[in-house]
Amino acid sequence: MLTISPPPTLATPAVPYRDYAAVLACLSLGLTLLVVVLVSQQHVRVVLLQVLPAVLTTMVCSSGIGLSLLARARPQMSTLLVAPALAGALGMVCAVVVLAALHGRALTDVINRHLVVKGLMAGPLLGAMVGLSLYLLARARQRELDAWNQELTSRLDLERLKRERAMADLQLLQAQIEPHFLYNTLANLRQLIRTDSHRALAMLEHLIKYFKLVLPSFRSERLPLLDEIALVQAYVDLLRERMGRAIQLTVNVAPDVQAITVIPGALLCLAENAVKHGLPEDEKPLDLHIAAARTDGGLQLSVKDNGPGLGANTVIESTGTGLRNLRERLRLCYGENAKLRLQDNGDGCKATLELPWETP
Repeated sequence: MLTISPPPTLATPAVPYRDYAAVLACLSLGLTLLVVVLVSQQHVRVVLLQVLPAVLTTMVCSSGIGLSLLARARPQMSTLLVAPALAGALGMVCAVVVLAALHGRALTDVINRHLVVKGLMAGPLLGAMVGLSLYLLARARQRELDAWNQELTSRLDLERLKRERAMADLQLLQAQIEPHFLYNTLANLRQLIRTDSHRALAMLEHLIKYFKLVLPSFRSERLPLLDEIALVQAYVDLLRERMGRAIQLTVNVAPDVQAITVIPGALLCLAENAVKHGLPEDEKPLDLHIAAARTDGGLQLSVKDNGPGLGANTVIESTGTGLRNLRERLRLCYGENAKLRLQDNGDGCKATLELPWETP
């Protein structure tokens, strides 16, 4: 599976200060007008014990209705004006009734008072202002949400396109692995058919076994490590027949990494490079040693040969088309978390592949 970075964390959209300013202006204007009307020429005790409870009751009723409407759906502006206004009027009436009962006054006497009449008239107005404020606030928040969703959708579409392009590049690179090897093998097989039919038959059987393994493998994004090693073994068996030369393969895989998955052809590419550049002189057998072990936070794979090496104290990143191809595939799959290096090991060359640890 291609490692694509998670969707980016988007910055919070800019707050539409104009809408919030309109909300605050409406509330401030409504409350100021109400306080000026109700407090003028009144005693402080009347304001604290009668006016403020009535105003608070009105605001609670109108705000509760408005918020409940916003929680259920996206109401129209008219609904958010009328419903809180009615709730505000009802809240003011309830406050007047309760206050009259608490003070032992007749309701008819209380309603006839000039201050109470103003309060009953201000109740629906205050409720309507609360509804208008909630509408403006809801519209501002909806604009923020729409802008947020639009930006997030654009980012996700961009990530999807990057992933699709990376997958296409990876498939193209994988498709470039086999043709050269296949052409050379078939050419050798044709020559063997003419000169040594018995050996040609053995080579053909190895070729069939190899392609039974390699073709399904390269259709996958990941391959179990043991399957990858089996692919290398089939490749070595085929080369042994094709080249008519002794090749020994030794595998040392730690038990805790046997189930780990790697990109198809990673070890195969290193083995091909070892065969191409690491054949010993004087027709000595080629010894290939594959090792796999877990490191701190990662997986280390290595292929070592007993060839002429790279030269004293030499460490290089990669050489040749095959290794450049492998490095590009590693970049597409693991980003900067994978490393490939070749190092002279004194008695041959050692190719080391460091991959991030992925839980099977």
